[in-house]
Amino acid sequence: MAHIENMVTTYKRIIVYFAISGMLFSGLEVISRPFAHNYNGAIVFFSTSKLDLSQENLQILISIWGGFYSLTVAFISFQFVYRYLSLFHANSLEYFDGLGTVVWMVYPVIPGAIYSIIFHIFCQPDEYADSYVRWELFETYGIAISDTPRFFMVPFDASGTLRMESVVNISVDLFLIGFHYLIILYCGLQMHFNMKKQLKKFSAPQRRLQRQFFKALIVQSMGPTIFLVLPAGPVLLTPILSPLLDIKVSWQTGWMFTLIGLYPPFDSIAFMIIVSEYKIVIRKQLKLLIGDLSSTPVASIMYSKTTRTL
Repeated sequence: MAHIENMVTTYKRIIVYFAISGMLFSGLEVISRPFAHNYNGAIVFFSTSKLDLSQENLQILISIWGGFYSLTVAFISFQFVYRYLSLFHANSLEYFDGLGTVVWMVYPVIPGAIYSIIFHIFCQPDEYADSYVRWELFETYGIAISDTPRFFMVPFDASGTLRMESVVNISVDLFLIGFHYLIILYCGLQMHFNMKKQLKKFSAPQRRLQRQFFKALIVQSMGPTIFLVLPAGPVLLTPILSPLLDIKVSWQTGWMFTLIGLYPPFDSIAFMIIVSEYKIVIRKQLKLLIGDLSSTPVASIMYSKTTRTL
């Protein structure tokens, strides 16, 4: 916000807002400590947090953490829409200022909230789900299921009939993620095939900056695929495929959440590496920091000793 000059203020806000949401995403993971276990036709999401919080509060935190997953994908799709409009319909960008700022800031929260609410309502524990994984959790983790904040996705009951609660949750999840990925795909392809012609309208510095923004968006879209979607795939599909294919499964899939936690720093660092103006500012700041450190008495003595040694 303070140092980058050749970037539209609205886009600065978008980047900052996205970075803040990533920090909140990582922070919630540290607090709620979500973990997952796949056992045959079930997934159990539970908290390993040692904080002195009630089961209800930890369940809420897990639900909100899950909502940030959908919020992140929705926000990336919005960024693709903004870059697409900046290239093909620049006059429409005025709608993103003023009151429009509130709209685009609120929009990603909507799919995130839907995800959290649906997950919290339709994945609540019940007697069948608890009995299904009770011994598995005790044998694997040494925990009593009744004392653990938890959610379940169990698509089939003992007779093979669909459990509608899990079906609704999975359907909503797939719709929210699929809808926003279609937007990312459409805008990305349009920019890829038509960018060369559209960039002729910009000055040379702006053309370079627009290309860098597009590269950054490509990396930002790859990030969720690698860190968010691929880890979630085996977790969500196994309880459906396991009963149908009669495959026995016992996986500690919560370890894949470590990949999800890597995404926010990956996104911000990638953006700073790709956009040259960020690199220039960072180099200047590092030089100033090194200069300040070397000017201290202790640092000066260490520097002179190192110089003599060399």
